[in-house]
Amino acid sequence: MNDSALTKSKHLYLFSAVPKNIIVAFSGRDYDAGFDQEKEKIIYNRKKILSTVDIRLEQLVCANQIHDDKVVIVTNSDRARGSVSRSDAIAYCDAMITKEKNIALGVLTADCLSVFLLDEVKNVIAIVHSGWRGTKKAILKKTVYILKEIFQVEPKNLLAYFGPAIRSCCYEVKEEFLDYFKRGVIRRDGKIFLDLIQINRLQLQECGVLNANIFDCQICTFCQNDTFFSYRKEGKNCGRQISLVMMRD
Repeated sequence: MNDSALTKSKHLYLFSAVPKNIIVAFSGRDYDAGFDQEKEKIIYNRKKILSTVDIRLEQLVCANQIHDDKVVIVTNSDRARGSVSRSDAIAYCDAMITKEKNIALGVLTADCLSVFLLDEVKNVIAIVHSGWRGTKKAILKKTVYILKEIFQVEPKNLLAYFGPAIRSCCYEVKEEFLDYFKRGVIRRDGKIFLDLIQINRLQLQECGVLNANIFDCQICTFCQNDTFFSYRKEGKNCGRQISLVMMRD
């Protein structure tokens, strides 16, 4: 796995090692991208964020995330779903895949891991919201499986990018997590910590994704709460950053 260089442009952090026609980016806490605010505020904040890379609000597709393992294929008929309201977002979904150009797939996080997947050969992209529940259900593996079975993607051709998330330095969990996970659980100073990054990296490698094709932004949302939202640190009323992937014409 590689540490990825990032470029900060206005209200987005952009991965550097990305094909030129593809946007792989995430926001910080400049603007709250979450659903739990007035509609006018959602529109204003998301427009501000998207303007950084000249994406229009009607190009955005978001999911109604439920910390599960459902993966949805997004088509042109889904344009603008979840762009301003949870009510018309892709229902009960934590990962999205598309072959369509100029559709921005977006997931919302505030400690959970966002994973971006793209294949230049088959011209397909995906985005995954993987907190501990999704990771336990191997949503990332399921997404790669669908990419392989439906879109004929060769896992060795996939590029994967890990967005900001709470890291093993800060993600203290309960004893029961030793039963949930057989790896990525760390005992330190009499406490137990979870390493979402390691578990998801290993899941990708087990699917055939090359370690050299996995890039990590190395941002801990808890450590860097001054610039990123952290549910664990701020509580249930904290905002959300948005992670975006889009193929341009």
